[in-house]
Amino acid sequence: MRIKMSAVAAATAMALGAFSTAANANLVITEYVEGSSSNKAIEVSNRGSSAINLDANVYKLNLYFNGKTEVGKTVTLTGTLEAGKSIVYHNSNAADEFKIGTASEITWFNGDDTIVLTKDGAVIDRFGKLGEDPGSAWTDPNNADFSSANKTLRRKASVTTGDTDAAAAFPNGDQWLVFDNNTSDGLGCSGESACSSEASPGILLITEYIEGSSNNKAIEISNIGGKAIDLDASVYKLTLFGNGKTEPGNTETLTGTLEPGKSLVFHNSGAEDAFKKGKASTVTYFNGDDALVLTKDDVVIDRFGKRGEDPGSAWTDPNDANFSTANKTLRRKANVTTGDTVAEADFPGTNNQWAVFDINTSDGLGCAGEAKCDGSTTPPPPSPTPELGPCTNCETLTPVADPTKFNGDIYYSDVLSGDFDKPEDLKNALSTIIAKDHKQLTYGQVWSVLTYADQDPTNDKNVIEIYTGASISKLDNQQGGSGTGKWNREHVWAKSHGFPSKDQWGYTDAHHLRPSDPGINTARSNNDFGECSDSGEEVQFNGSGTGNYLDKAKDCWEPRDEVKGDVARMIMYMDTRYQGKDTATTKMPDLAIVNRLTTSEEDDKPLIGTLCDLYAWHKQDPVSDFEKNRNNEVYKYQGNRNPFIDRPELVRDVYGAACNDDPNPGLVVEGDIVAPESVNESTAYTLDASKIKAGENDTLTYKWEQIVGEKKTAVGDKATLSLTAPKVKADQTFSFELTISNGTLDTTKAVSVKVKNIPLDLKVEFAGKADIKEGEKTSITATVADAPEGITYSWKQVSGQTATFTANGLKLDVTSPKIDIDQVLAFELTAMVDGESFSKAVNIQVKNEEEPGWTKPKSSGSLGGLIALLLPLVWMRRRQS
Repeated sequence: MRIKMSAVAAATAMALGAFSTAANANLVITEYVEGSSSNKAIEVSNRGSSAINLDANVYKLNLYFNGKTEVGKTVTLTGTLEAGKSIVYHNSNAADEFKIGTASEITWFNGDDTIVLTKDGAVIDRFGKLGEDPGSAWTDPNNADFSSANKTLRRKASVTTGDTDAAAAFPNGDQWLVFDNNTSDGLGCSGESACSSEASPGILLITEYIEGSSNNKAIEISNIGGKAIDLDASVYKLTLFGNGKTEPGNTETLTGTLEPGKSLVFHNSGAEDAFKKGKASTVTYFNGDDALVLTKDDVVIDRFGKRGEDPGSAWTDPNDANFSTANKTLRRKANVTTGDTVAEADFPGTNNQWAVFDINTSDGLGCAGEAKCDGSTTPPPPSPTPELGPCTNCETLTPVADPTKFNGDIYYSDVLSGDFDKPEDLKNALSTIIAKDHKQLTYGQVWSVLTYADQDPTNDKNVIEIYTGASISKLDNQQGGSGTGKWNREHVWAKSHGFPSKDQWGYTDAHHLRPSDPGINTARSNNDFGECSDSGEEVQFNGSGTGNYLDKAKDCWEPRDEVKGDVARMIMYMDTRYQGKDTATTKMPDLAIVNRLTTSEEDDKPLIGTLCDLYAWHKQDPVSDFEKNRNNEVYKYQGNRNPFIDRPELVRDVYGAACNDDPNPGLVVEGDIVAPESVNESTAYTLDASKIKAGENDTLTYKWEQIVGEKKTAVGDKATLSLTAPKVKADQTFSFELTISNGTLDTTKAVSVKVKNIPLDLKVEFAGKADIKEGEKTSITATVADAPEGITYSWKQVSGQTATFTANGLKLDVTSPKIDIDQVLAFELTAMVDGESFSKAVNIQVKNEEEPGWTKPKSSGSLGGLIALLLPLVWMRRRQS
């Protein structure tokens, strides 16, 4: 059969045929700008760990117009591109902010054109689909915001190798972040965020682990950030936890200064010379079942293995058969930029961060990255000193929003016009609104934002400290030392409660960061908020009481009355903003306010208390003009707002029900639904709500619904619901929701019942001759007792020499094969009905027939034994003669 090929498909195939097999490379298209008029640019970045000599091969960007397969425009890449660096080509007529890098005709694209990146003719990345004209733009059915027209698109940081199939559908997977039309602030730096003038901070990670034969063991720690790390400024330790223990074993304290891109290596003193990099240390006395934990001031910043678990001989990965912590060299993948801070979490987890190399591989020790050390890894250069701004070593920020043009009715329109069944639905809607235009700040930029947001209304050169209320010079922001007479950045939601790393958005979210005296900040520590003035002690400042109370026994902090509402609304903002729905971008967990004080064991969990105390403080201390101005200033530089300052009534709508102040009270009932935990399929059962009572004179009505995913199916309107369990292929849980109403108020209750699958079990008997000679025919007939309707049958031979057979329903006709020795032929009858099956086997004994004139010799001593050994050969020859 011949398959006709369309003209476009044929041309595409020919064009692809011109490309050689895709090459491996870390050169990736990382940003695509298709803005208004000539605001167009394309960025290519080196996302590997080593420099790329672009002159050693022919690297090209090729532009294909309107679905054509002939190259329209080409640019050749030249020079050396260091790891983490980018090349940008812009349109010569673009606005000035887009004129990064080199002007090139390669940017003469619109949303329906394709760009292909090649190395020596091999596709190493692409944007768009070669040979296809999508109309005006490529779009994504899974992301309504995605378009290759009138958008800026940035490659996600997790993408470190190119998309090498130029003729595949586009976009291929979820590889691109979408930004508004004419966004230019990310050009020139690989990554998802805007390019900052401030170098990224130092980031300390475990980057290589070697568990080889004998004593060939080593561990590597690297600074993968952009600034040097003073290891003596804090207590950095690498600790070994052996065989599932939680008590520290051998420990190594890290000292000195670790420059960007540099590594520390600890090796076993008994290792071979190839592994003896760095320093000999007993922290390498590990096997594949021991955990290593890296800490800063006793806070976990990275780990290898799971503390408190003994996996046996090694940790393995069900998704990667090659992964093992025993007899392997493991290197941290280049796209990992933050530590794994939960030492008791499963390892390596669902997102394995480690590249696997053969046992006794040592050529990667001493340099971070997945590749071997070849001398080409160059640490990132120091970034320029930022321009001095409104405080010491602070930069002057560019606003991203204009508070004077803010319209709350428009900003919150989806909430104001929405209809929400549950407070959680309303909170999720608010979260979507305040996440939309949120711009991540650096921790350095937070200094500047606080000088604007917390400015003293009576002295524009000062800021107000949150817990003391003191007015202090903006220039006295703490840059080191004891902090006496200085101010620092207080995380009102303690950063240890869910976001200890600076690259997590909550760490630098200015809506909950406030100026604070360092001493008071230390006293508050990471304690929860709660009413503890009766049991705690008043915190002193310069010899006077501050109105803040600390109960060390309860780990409780009660702020002064003047800011209790401020604190409540900041905590509620954080709980609402970070719902765990955009973790890939924000690296933030789902933050939650609990109605209690958390325990010391929960210090690193994304929890904080106490909800109903905060709720009472919100009512006690209404929104002030200072708070309103602060909300505007943070909005100006961060781009989003605190809805509980703009709309204080939303606090009751979201949190009132949890604190006995429900704006929409429900019917109060007593009693529960009586239901079986499980029933067998096809069995009758009941759900009984007749014992549920409300008010004495209430007449109740009922509405039963079966919940299937997010849909509900009405199934009854009586107190008791009679059902018959359906047939199921495997055990399945069915959930039901009952709405009870007294005509004015209502409430809902849910119940689940597991329906158990009863495996198909049949009584099968076989009849027929089951002892035959070779070449003889026989028929076997099966009888099935109480066979259900719709049952079908099939036969197959499962063992023995292949026989000729036919089957018709329950009857099997067999012709036995010629055989050399007696044997058993096994056949299996399989019955199937409603997707279930039952099998039973029957055996047919087949006897070999000796040919005339041949007699099996008797055994006689050693000669008889020899003859016995030769019998099979003789027999075979008799068969062949």
